[in-house]
Amino acid sequence: MMDFLSNVWVKRTVAVFNIMYVGIVVMLTYATFLYTLEINESSEKAFYAIYIVASIVFMLLMLFSRDQVVTGISSLVLLTSVFCLLLFNMGNWLLIIPPFIVGLVVFFACGLGDTTKVVMGTIFLLMYVLGVVAYIVMNMLMTGNSTETLIDINLEPGTEVYDLYKSSAEKINVMTNYENTVSPNGKYRFYIADVQNSFKGSVNIYVVPYGEDKDLKFFKLRQKGIKKTISSQGKRGYVPDVGWLDDTHIFYRLVDGGEEHVSEVNDAIMPDKQYLGFLGLS
Repeated sequence: MMDFLSNVWVKRTVAVFNIMYVGIVVMLTYATFLYTLEINESSEKAFYAIYIVASIVFMLLMLFSRDQVVTGISSLVLLTSVFCLLLFNMGNWLLIIPPFIVGLVVFFACGLGDTTKVVMGTIFLLMYVLGVVAYIVMNMLMTGNSTETLIDINLEPGTEVYDLYKSSAEKINVMTNYENTVSPNGKYRFYIADVQNSFKGSVNIYVVPYGEDKDLKFFKLRQKGIKKTISSQGKRGYVPDVGWLDDTHIFYRLVDGGEEHVSEVNDAIMPDKQYLGFLGLS
């Protein structure tokens, strides 16, 4: 058995097999660059359990084949990919930490030369530290003190936003349900957001594409980066009346008894996809 495990071709085969894990992390990174990842509430524990166990198993396999060049390269690709995963999913630590630990442990244990490890280790250290600092600075410059909160029936109790709208729970339920928010042709969807900033704040109405999301077993990939602002003049604490007149026209009234407005929505006026939304650009 020991002879079998020490066979160089067995280790090479395992090293090649480990590329599958690296590929999954790279695909996950690319997916979260294009989409917003939403773990299904009913599948959250199962997803993270599988994710963490798989990371542990592949880390052990990579340590077994640590002397192989393929494993060393895999660790470099993994740490690079996880850096991007960090930027695209800042705050979702359960998604970021497992592959980061795998990449870091394997990087120090693999058979890459000491000079290579010193050079690449320095590059990764600078990349992570300066990258995170740049991410924070960009978001501060782009968004300032502005905080946007989706207004729906899932507002978190005990927060300032919840206290502002708790008396309008019934109206929120009516305005934000599926039948009301999705256009008759199923192409667009609107949503309402509370915006807190250094001024009075506002209630904004946005339209985004619908039907471009991808539903997978454990999670959903929500289209992001395409958002048309219909109104940014709503007063905080008031839930506007919003609805679709037809496939391409949406009406809204910002306050009870206020003026009714109608906006046209079609492909020609929808903005191009913003790929740098993770930096606070919109």
